[in-house]
Amino acid sequence: MKSTEVRNSFLQFFKSKGLPVLPSSSLIPHNDPTLLFTSAGMVQFKANFLGIDKSLKNAATCQKCVRTTDIDSVGFTERHLTFFEMLGNFSFGDYFKKEAIGWAWEYLTQVLKLDPAKLYVSIYKGGIAPRDEEAYNTWLQYVPKERIFELDEADNFWTMGPTGPCGPCTEIYYDFGDKGCKNPHCDITCNCGRFVEIWNVVFESYNRQEDGSLQPLPQNNIDTGMGLERLVMAMQSKRNIFETDLFTPLTDAAKEILHIEGHTPQEISALRIIADHVRSSSFLIAEGILPSNEGRGYILRRLIRRAARYAKLMGSQKPFLYTLAKKVSQIFDGLYPEIDKNLSHIEEVLKTEETLFFNTLQNGEEKLSALLAKKGQTLSGEEAFYLHETFGFPLELTREIAAAKGVKVDEDGYQKAKEAAAAKSRSYADEFSKEKVKEFQRLENALPATVFTGYDGLTQKARVLALLNQDFEEVQSLCGAGYAVFDSTSFYAESGGQVGDIGQVQKDGQTVAQVTDVQKPLGKVYLHQVNGSLHVGEEVMLAVDKATRLRTTANHSAIHLVNAALRQVFGNGVHQSGSFVSAQRLRFDYTLSKNPTEEEWKKVWQIVQEAIEAALPVRCQERPLKDAARLGAVTLLGETYADPARFVLMGGSFEEPEKKYSLELCGGTHVSNTAQVITVVLLKEGSLSAGVRRIEAVAGPAALDYLKRVNHEVEKMAARLTVPVPEVGPRLNQLLDEIREVKKDYSAFRERTLAAGGVAQMSFTMKNGATVVMQKAEGAQPRELRSIADTIGQKYEKALIIVVSDHEGKRSFVVKMAGKLENTDALQVAKQIAVSLNGRAGGRPDFAQGGGEAKKPWQEFLASAKEIL
Repeated sequence: MKSTEVRNSFLQFFKSKGLPVLPSSSLIPHNDPTLLFTSAGMVQFKANFLGIDKSLKNAATCQKCVRTTDIDSVGFTERHLTFFEMLGNFSFGDYFKKEAIGWAWEYLTQVLKLDPAKLYVSIYKGGIAPRDEEAYNTWLQYVPKERIFELDEADNFWTMGPTGPCGPCTEIYYDFGDKGCKNPHCDITCNCGRFVEIWNVVFESYNRQEDGSLQPLPQNNIDTGMGLERLVMAMQSKRNIFETDLFTPLTDAAKEILHIEGHTPQEISALRIIADHVRSSSFLIAEGILPSNEGRGYILRRLIRRAARYAKLMGSQKPFLYTLAKKVSQIFDGLYPEIDKNLSHIEEVLKTEETLFFNTLQNGEEKLSALLAKKGQTLSGEEAFYLHETFGFPLELTREIAAAKGVKVDEDGYQKAKEAAAAKSRSYADEFSKEKVKEFQRLENALPATVFTGYDGLTQKARVLALLNQDFEEVQSLCGAGYAVFDSTSFYAESGGQVGDIGQVQKDGQTVAQVTDVQKPLGKVYLHQVNGSLHVGEEVMLAVDKATRLRTTANHSAIHLVNAALRQVFGNGVHQSGSFVSAQRLRFDYTLSKNPTEEEWKKVWQIVQEAIEAALPVRCQERPLKDAARLGAVTLLGETYADPARFVLMGGSFEEPEKKYSLELCGGTHVSNTAQVITVVLLKEGSLSAGVRRIEAVAGPAALDYLKRVNHEVEKMAARLTVPVPEVGPRLNQLLDEIREVKKDYSAFRERTLAAGGVAQMSFTMKNGATVVMQKAEGAQPRELRSIADTIGQKYEKALIIVVSDHEGKRSFVVKMAGKLENTDALQVAKQIAVSLNGRAGGRPDFAQGGGEAKKPWQEFLASAKEIL
């Protein structure tokens, strides 16, 4: 049976049992921000399981899922995957154990006709909850007791988390036959791969409290999960999931491209990884995710690069993963339209990311060759991991290349370095926690203050005074990631909102380490975050990355220009409340109790641009702190300054401070002339909190890059609109006005249609004399009911208006009071109507809305509502 037939047969079987078949939800769980991806079939039904959403009693789905917790196992086992399809049937207070077990057995043995003798089951043996007697007795109707295994919480008790819904589960295992296991007692608890779980039914019946106690849930739920890939493996009598028709088109295509047979363990693993990861990547890209360094984008990048790594091991010399996307589309032909619709986009993203990774690998190969040229018989694990972390260079390629040169790799050391990096999951700032203060204090007391020379130049001869590994333990030599203290440095350490410099540590003209950040935890000693090879006492040359520093200084000086302009326009009550400066952008928080007008903003940016065009000299001096008041320097509220302090003056001179444009106390790096700022482009401005606003902008080279991108987009827009660039704005405004009028006309038309034609309506008078109008709006969406009620209400001075519509099995309604009606409360009416529908309502005395079940026929509902009123 083909995989498509298996998938369809499952859904059709449960449809025949009265369960609605619902489509797969997105891989991005929009209703659950705690999850990166949809990782199980039950994710889209969390509200139903919790009893929040009562619109469903049961359901069946085939849910696409992504789960990467076991990514390192993918390719090396017969069933681990990152992307998989989960077949599921669910109950929300409807059917329970007897039906769930009976239907599972019926489907497997009568629909799929699997051999009953090959099926084994497990139940919960008891522990934190009683033994599952009901499940055991139910299973005795289908399988002999010797094929029923009783397992503990680790295997047969499901929990959503430390607290919340939970319950025992039962699992069905399929016997794939002896695989050479030497365990004389091989059964479903053995990990040899003979017995594979294909079906898991969770009997969700408890709610775990914070103290660990279990309380009964108000409703018993069923959460069934069955991996389609494993079921297809059984139906196609394959030894592993990668031999099924869900994967063979991918692995066969990869074998042909890579010119391999796929017989060796290395080839088998590589093909499995490529097939699985291309499937996962295709689905993620189809949902709008792009490779990046964080969140979902990071997972996607890792998948693509892991597949590319193993393709490289198989001899691939150029990108090819993107060519397999078409195979993914063919495998799921007609099932997931997002793949077909976005196929060219998927191919483009895969090809681009794979190309970038190949360039990274090339850099890694060059670095590895340099390391191997200096080595004896072994390459250290720290060096191997340095290649992986810095260049993305995989251990497998390192091992292969090193072996060709007769050099071994310390793989135990590599694993230790990898584990240490994984443990270091906190941010750099978090590393400087209380546990590290003692080490910082020891360094502060034992070492002289770092001499900073970075104001005057970007290079500096220095001596290594101390080295720390990633655990902040002092070492004499460092190979890989860690921290270094030098006697002097040209690297700016993060402070005052400006990020630390990046650059290189050089020796004999060669780069021996990269500097990725610089901090001064206690102020005196600069701690350089490095990755490379260094030794205490050696003489080195420190070189700040010139381009990055230039961009950073332009952004920092732009903040001073903006701050001065704000004070000119809004007065000296404007104070800096925080800032961030990097090579890419600037952020400036300032105090202001009003919303600036358009005219005021225009004035601010005019002042800034005039100062830039005036090419004002920027002078920095260390002066006595007392000069700040005399010279009129701007200082930060609550900031403590050194004495002498660093004064940054734009325009004028220290001899004639009255001619200055700006004067601030600041330890950051700056341009020497305001013309180097080039321009400042505002990206965003708005309120951050009460009395505090935030500006986000770019300046200098970063601003030019931004303007080039904007200009490119405007030119494309002009071409699309077939107008010259200067006319893009007016043309867009014209189009927006036209769209607005069309929307207005459509809304009016729809309201008139729904309010007048083809609807059922009834009106009568209540005992208090109020007129009641009840109307059924055929085809109206729930969100449109209020607009319809407003339209009807315009016809009456005093009336209670009820508008009702049925949508997707749910009856929605609104209750509106037109005029003032004594002894009439729209909210109370809505609540009583909702009770009759087994639903809920909410709102105000003059307007309320609600919904519930759409079981009662319209006439019966009218009679019921009339009786309530």
